[in-house]
Parts: sequence; C-alpha cells; structure tokens
Amino acid sequence: MTMFKSLIQQLKQSANTLMFRFTIWYVLSLLAVILLIGISIMGAVTHLLIQDSKEELFAVERKLRESIQDGFLEWQSLLDELLYPDHANYDVQIVSSDGRILAQTRNWDEAFLAEQKNRFRWFDTVQWNTDYGLFIKDEVIWNQSNGQVGRIYIHVQLHSIERILLIITKVLVITALASSTAGSLLIYQITRRNLSPLFSIMNSIVQMKNAPNLRQRVHVPKTPVELTKLAERFNQLLDEHEELIEREMNFITNASHELRTPLTAFRGHVKLLKRWGNQNADVLQKSLDSLDLESQRMQRLIIQLLTLARSGKSATPKEQVNLTDIVREAIKQLWKSDSKISLRLHLNEAAYVFGDKEQLRQVAVILIENAMRYTNDLGWIEVAVYQEKDNACLRVSDSGIGIPEEEFDKIFDRFYRVDKARSRVTGGTGLGLSIAKELVGQHHGTIRVKSTIGQGSSFVVCIPYLNNA
Repeated sequence: MTMFKSLIQQLKQSANTLMFRFTIWYVLSLLAVILLIGISIMGAVTHLLIQDSKEELFAVERKLRESIQDGFLEWQSLLDELLYPDHANYDVQIVSSDGRILAQTRNWDEAFLAEQKNRFRWFDTVQWNTDYGLFIKDEVIWNQSNGQVGRIYIHVQLHSIERILLIITKVLVITALASSTAGSLLIYQITRRNLSPLFSIMNSIVQMKNAPNLRQRVHVPKTPVELTKLAERFNQLLDEHEELIEREMNFITNASHELRTPLTAFRGHVKLLKRWGNQNADVLQKSLDSLDLESQRMQRLIIQLLTLARSGKSATPKEQVNLTDIVREAIKQLWKSDSKISLRLHLNEAAYVFGDKEQLRQVAVILIENAMRYTNDLGWIEVAVYQEKDNACLRVSDSGIGIPEEEFDKIFDRFYRVDKARSRVTGGTGLGLSIAKELVGQHHGTIRVKSTIGQGSSFVVCIPYLNNA
C-alpha cells in the first residue's frame, strides 16, 4: 500500500514537469493527426465504394426493367440469370400491383423487411442494422406493354465494404499505437535534449542553494537564445547581489568602526573626568570640549547614515527650484568671514531645476564643505552655477591636495577617504560624496570629478534644466 501511494505521488510530481507536459502534448497532437487522417481516409474510401455499389445497383435495376418491359415472364429465371453468381449479395423481390409476389431471391428474408429497430440511416438509401450490417435499400416501379405494373424491392448487402473498413480501422489503431509509442520515446529524448540547458541551470541553482557561494554562477548555454539570455540575466542578478552584499558588509564593518572610535574617546574622557575632573579645572574643560566635539562628530555620522538608509526608499516631493538660490544658502551656512581661504563665485541668476530643495542644498553643502576641508590656508575655492546643454550645473573647484586618478571610482564609496588622517582631524566621515551621488541620482542627474595631485579638484553636478517661464 505504501509503495502504491509512493508511485501515485511520483506520478503526480511528474505530471507537473515540463518533460511530461511536452511529451503528453506531442503524443496527443500525434494521435489527433492520425485520427484526422484515418477519418478522412475511411470517409473517402467509404464514399467511393458506396458510389460504385450504387452505380452497380442502378445497372442491375435498369436490366431488370428492360427485361420485364420486353415481356419476359419467367420471373424466377430472370432473377437467377441476372444476379448469380456476380450479384449474390443482392436480395430482390418482384411484386405485382395487387401485392402478389412474382419472384424473389433464395436468401430473401421477410423478417429483415419488418425489422426497423436498431437501424441507422447514413444517406437516403444507405442504412446500417445491428443484425444485418451495412446495406443499400431501394425500390423501382416496373411496367409491361400489356399494362401490368408492379414494384421491385432490392437490398444490397455491403459486407465487403464493412470488411475493408474494419481492415482500415485495425491498420489505423495499430499505426496509432506504434506511432504513439515510438513517438513518445523519440519526443521524450528530443525534449530532454532541448531542455538539457534548462536542467543545467536548475542543477547549478540547487548546488548554489546546498553550498552557498557568492562567486558561483550558473552555466550559460549557447542555445537556445531564450535560455542563454535567462542564464546571463540570472548571473547578472547574482553579480549585483554579490556586490550589494559586499557593500553592505563593508558598510556595517566601517560603520561599526566609525562609531566605535568616538565611543572609545567618550569612555576615555569619562574615566579621566572621574579621576581628575573634580581636582583639575583644565582637565575638566579639555575633557568637556573633547566630549562635545566627539558628540558632534557622532551626531553628524548618524545623520549621514540615516540619509543613506532612507535614500531611494521613498519618493520625495519635487518642485521647480532655483539652483543658484540653493547654492547661496549653502555658502551662507558654511562660510566664515574670518576664513583664510578665498571664495570665487560665478552664479547664473536663473538656473531652475525640478527637484527637492533640501536634498539639493545637502549636495551643495557636501561639495563645498569637502572643498573647505581639503584646501589649505591661502588657497581658493570657486563655486559656479551655469547652463550646460539641457542641464543646470553646479561646479565646486578648489586648490586643495587633489585626488589620485586611480581613486576616482572609489571616492563615492561609503567611508572611503583619500587622506584618512586629515579627515579624522577635520571631522570627515567618508559618507559625504556617497550621499551626494545618491541624491543626484534621485534627480536623474550626474556627478563627475576632475583632479590633479597637489593642484586641486573640481566636482561638477548636472541636473535637468528648466527655463524660468
């Protein structure tokens, strides 16, 4: 019983596979074609044979009428001469106008005439009976020159046609069974070969599930094109997934490291305060100042982490804003009157874009703040807003330390710093450019950089431009 249930379960599972579905549909299609061809052949053969039988029947009827019209009075001899031996399957009865039987064939069956049940009419004259099989029934009127009139009843048994149809049916059944069996095996093998690339992809996925490996990829078949594209797209998704996981792992590691540093400083200053704070005013003040700086740095880091976490997850409302006004607000927020760095401004008064004002202000703050952080005293910073083709662009240039060309692709990674020691002193977190890139991307814009070591850097942000109507 258990074995039977297991077999049933396996059959149910097999019925849901592509192999089974393709094979069963091919076999059903093959049987349908054979059935259609068989019906067509049987119909054509039956029609031709019945037409021949009718033509033969009409010829016999014509001979009978002609013989009777000529005054032939030996009725039984007439039937024997015309019907035997060539037309032995004919049952004929000659009846006078008053119902008197003048002659009939030896195998004439009155019960056959009276039998009407289980009879099926194919055409007007062709009928089928469960007891007598297929036959043609007809009757004609005869008359003689002396005025005598009567009827001729004729039944033609079509056993030969039945035998031919039976032979055709057997041939078709045997052909269908042989074709479906051989076709099933052939179609199964062809389907298995055609689906082998898909099975290869499935096996690769199963192996990846059983032994997780971020660098493992599915095999890309050469044909068919659909499975090639499927495998390539799947591998592309795996590449993106691996990159995302690696970035998130790096993000978690770097975030933990960055948060651990101010916390360690916090604990050190708290211990120092516990030991010397009540006794030494200078230690107390220095510790409080350090705690304040570290708390500001931690606050800035947490805010930037939250900005990165939220970016791209929800659509922010956008409106038409003037990029020049946003840049002026950012400069007003950051620039100090006693700064030893000179500021050069080239601002287009009408640089309208469609975007979120606060996010664009944050981009401007990040770029200007970075320029201030990496520019030495007596250096310069240039901020420009201008039109470039269909974009409104913000360019922030400086005479700072510069960025090596091989690090251009890395500076937008989270927590990456060109000069780690300098960033630590100036309070940089390594998240600014990453945030800027995310926010610019949300505005369908671009950000690019040009830099030379020891001469400075230039960051350009371009947002789709709107004319002020």
